[in-house]
Amino acid sequence: MKTRPTLTVTAAASGLLLGLVGLTGCAAEPEAPSAKNTESVPVEETVVEETVAEEATVEETEREVPASCAALDLQPGATLDGAALGTCVSEALSSYGSGKMRVTADSSGDVEFTYNPTYEFQGTLEGSDGAVKISYVDGVIWIDQGTGPVKGDLESENLEEQLAGAAGELYRIYSDLEQTKQMIQAQPSWTVEEGQDLIELPSGEIVESFRITSDEAFSWHEMPFSEFILWFGEDWVPVGDQASIDIQGMQSTHTQHFYDLGVPVTITPLG
Repeated sequence: MKTRPTLTVTAAASGLLLGLVGLTGCAAEPEAPSAKNTESVPVEETVVEETVAEEATVEETEREVPASCAALDLQPGATLDGAALGTCVSEALSSYGSGKMRVTADSSGDVEFTYNPTYEFQGTLEGSDGAVKISYVDGVIWIDQGTGPVKGDLESENLEEQLAGAAGELYRIYSDLEQTKQMIQAQPSWTVEEGQDLIELPSGEIVESFRITSDEAFSWHEMPFSEFILWFGEDWVPVGDQASIDIQGMQSTHTQHFYDLGVPVTITPLG
């Protein structure tokens, strides 16, 4: 009776794992109120517009391009050293403190995350077996497949709790910014492709993005990447990334896009 839920936990964990490897910074500003809403509630929406404008001004002032990124050439045709790029990516991804990302893979959905004061996240992923809710707070992971939250516990005699605990340990390791840096550094050479990609974020914003591609296939922690793509906007604003992994002749592609840059989020444990 436990076989199916166990497999679902494993699939959800692996589906979200790549979405959390180094992917905890964001790329889009908050959406402005629509014209329709402004007309229907003119006074309240005017206040909201002013508040959004003030927040955007503060956000722009507070966020500085990391020195490790400013030293790199973010221009089409440029070749970037993996060691330097890894440092830049790890710092750029955390420079906003919080935000959201949309993961597209075998299990897909939206994830909210924060680095203030420590790395935490929550999200809901939809897969072939339905929706799976996940939260990671204070180093503890909870997974709910529709039958109630399960707390991860590696020492538990319950198999589902063990698997949830294993997933939590993976998230703890791979959410470490040092691991993010090392993952990028595992490929020595990266290239900024010619032209720019227009990427529509989940917020509806369309961003002109530089596409940085790994020059060759590479491996990291025994994960064989056939290709890894990083998208950044001007001033090294994280927009998204895409990882393609080949295992025993089967390719799996995981894509994510960042949005609601710097918008505060409240992470609540499922249990």
